Amino acid sequence: MIGRQDTIFFLRTDADKRQKDLAISLGRQRGLLQDIQQKLQMLENYLLQYRQQAVAAEKSGILSVQALDMRHFIHQLEQVLQIQKVNLEHQRHHVAQLQSQWVTARGQEKGLAALARRLESEQRDRELRKIQKELDEWANRSARF
Repeated sequence: MIGRQDTIFFLRTDADKRQKDLAISLGRQRGLLQDIQQKLQMLENYLLQYRQQAVAAEKSGILSVQALDMRHFIHQLEQVLQIQKVNLEHQRHHVAQLQSQWVTARGQEKGLAALARRLESEQRDRELRKIQKELDEWANRSARF
């Protein structure tokens, strides 16, 4: 029975370590997700500002070369924005996967903890029954004398 308890203890320790490692990784990846979201928002704000500046410049009669340069820059900014959106979706997916793995690992650790408590309780019950049996036998022997 000791081997079984040792195995459960080892599995529980391993599951606890995995759960904690996943929690740390999940925290880091959530932070990265937040950074990506902030950068995306910043890019969207820049794009809006440059579009407004381009419209205002074209209304004021900006030279065609300068207007083309602004449109080219806006187009590049739109491409960067699209790349950042793809990054955001990849990161969201990665965070969701880590969240799922963490939930699974946490469940395993809790299950193994409950099993370990049950085994410890069973061991205590066996020991108490053994002690009670020894006391009963001693009491029976004492009563005969």
